[in-house]
Amino acid sequence: MPENLKRLTLTNFGEPESVIELQEAEPLKPTGKELLINMEASPIHGSDYMYIRGRYFVRPNLPASLGVEGVGRVIKAGPQANPDLLGKRVLLIPEYIYGTWATQVITPDDHVVPVDEDIDPLALAQIGVNGVTAYLLLHDYGRLMPGDWIAQTSANSAVGQYVISLAKLMGIKTLNIVRSDESLEFVKNIGGDAVVQLGNTLQQDIAKALNGNKISLAFDTLGGMYTGNLASFLKDGGTVIGYAGTTGQAPQISPLDIFFRRLSYSGFWVIDWFRKTPKEEIQSVLKKLIDLVFKGELSATVGGTFLLDDFQTALKKGQEEGRSGKYFFTPN
Repeated sequence: MPENLKRLTLTNFGEPESVIELQEAEPLKPTGKELLINMEASPIHGSDYMYIRGRYFVRPNLPASLGVEGVGRVIKAGPQANPDLLGKRVLLIPEYIYGTWATQVITPDDHVVPVDEDIDPLALAQIGVNGVTAYLLLHDYGRLMPGDWIAQTSANSAVGQYVISLAKLMGIKTLNIVRSDESLEFVKNIGGDAVVQLGNTLQQDIAKALNGNKISLAFDTLGGMYTGNLASFLKDGGTVIGYAGTTGQAPQISPLDIFFRRLSYSGFWVIDWFRKTPKEEIQSVLKKLIDLVFKGELSATVGGTFLLDDFQTALKKGQEEGRSGKYFFTPN
């Protein structure tokens, strides 16, 4: 007899330790063009905590499954599904429809991308959200040229690490802003061209690091005055792209910079891109990133792995400051 499905379920909105349950159900059965996937790895993202607390832009009907992306192996296929995918390791295109914090998930066969057997699933499991975010930040907001500078906050995050790697492949230089001494050394070691630390001398430190250069794009996760700090070093007509707002404050850019230097601010949400972009284009971008992972040219650190039974510990550690990387559920 097949084993029962295990999955983490959101029963109410609130703090993770009190609103999530590990539930069991009958084994899943794919129909039509569906695939049944045994999950191998699924990351815990910062946005998952917002989702759990009911503060994310996606607000599900309860009870709800959890987990937006991951990697697994196709173990069954519906009668109309692509039979060539059976037995293959695949990356799931991120959407809030599967619930990847589970031993198994059901997905349409055009919502997956096959991946090489020789790649560690942990190296791929966050490529969908974090890797695609980094790729689109660098490619969708103007044409960057070799030698250009970009700047980013949270440079030690998974997105930040991917930005550094992708920028280096493009010949783009990175100014990286971090919070701690440990993160400063880490970002230097992975190839950040200039690294500065948040503090009272941030403006002076950025100016010194740039040495007269201007940045073409800035990627911000903080908001508040930090957005304006970055904007002041942009070329005329430059853009700050915000994809998180950890300070909880609205981005603050000087009206004079907006009026006279034509600076702009744009928000970015990768899930929206996945929802609106044709599947062929999504798969093309993911295949490019998967190939870079395979070649060893794209990576992000892993903090650790947990079974679903240890979800309380995993979700607690996933919120700790100074962690070395994201935590992952490895359900099977």
